[in-house]
Amino acid sequence: MNIYPVQMGMTCCYVIHDKGTIMVDSGPPNKLGNFIKNMQKLSIDPKQIRLIVNTHGHYDHIGSARVIKDATGAHIAMHAPDKEWLEKSKPGNSRS
Repeated sequence: MNIYPVQMGMTCCYVIHDKGTIMVDSGPPNKLGNFIKNMQKLSIDPKQIRLIVNTHGHYDHIGSARVIKDATGAHIAMHAPDKEWLEKSKPGNSRS
């Protein structure tokens, strides 16, 4: 198993690559370019990412979730109370 830190502006996300590939968190808004560049550096096809796990609903963790989901076709898993923030593109700040 390989765990790669992926710098996404102010936030570091992680790509876990083994028999499958998942991403933990998706960074702040407007970071699709950072994501693509990092995947190229790691020689990982973005389409290999099948799941994005968002740890919580802060903007710096879910801001690019939708565009990365669209680019990869991955499913998104996150806490149910934070789901509305992602769906309405209004990341909240009720958790730390």
